[in-house]
Amino acid sequence: MILKGAVPARTRGFGQTAPTYVVGFPGSHFRRSFAGATLSFPRSCSREAAISIDAASDLSRALVAAEKARVRKLALSRRDGLSEAVRAEGSAAISGAVLALDLAASAAVSAFLPILSEVDLSEAIAALDGRGHPVGLPVMVEAGLVFRRYRPGEPLAPLGFGTRGPGPEAPEILPDALLMPLSAFDRQGGRAGYGRGFYDRAVAGLRAMGRFPRLIGIAFSVQEVAAVPMEPHDAPLDMIVTERDVFRFAR
Repeated sequence: MILKGAVPARTRGFGQTAPTYVVGFPGSHFRRSFAGATLSFPRSCSREAAISIDAASDLSRALVAAEKARVRKLALSRRDGLSEAVRAEGSAAISGAVLALDLAASAAVSAFLPILSEVDLSEAIAALDGRGHPVGLPVMVEAGLVFRRYRPGEPLAPLGFGTRGPGPEAPEILPDALLMPLSAFDRQGGRAGYGRGFYDRAVAGLRAMGRFPRLIGIAFSVQEVAAVPMEPHDAPLDMIVTERDVFRFAR
């Protein structure tokens, strides 16, 4: 698991200070939720009223989905607009900030290899492996998302969705910290993925096993939006690392 630690005074690549922001929550993070509330009503409530409540719930879920799609499209268009040189410089700065986190000795870390215009964590992966941290890459299997051990230089197999990862012979790890890709984020720890819910289900599965890994979103600063609509199944982030800032969320 991750211990709270220092953020580098200067990150690589952009030559600027990377401040840490600690954000407190006066109430539940579901204050930004639009769906999933539990409603109660008297036994005398009519069937027609119950149908109306169900219809309203369906509508709210549709509104959440539409807003998530909007912020996802907006953030990804910004990310795609970054030049290759800017992405490389930003990725180096993000890897430097990740390596400055105070990880427990031998803590297992899940990372990811970039697809399309994502952050490239190759430098961080190699350095974490060199420090003795088991690093896993996400792989979709029939049961859901698992994390297979990866050592730099080992062969990778195509896995679909444009991803590559270790084959079935690689051992699985249970991560103490997840470095999570995302499409959009906000300064309250909200994360929008790619709409398939793979990471949300993986986190829920780990928690059901009694494991509570630190959830660390990895993104370029241009992927920030004012607010990501959150639903009850969405796992809010503990931290977000960009090339400019490191945000920590008090929970």
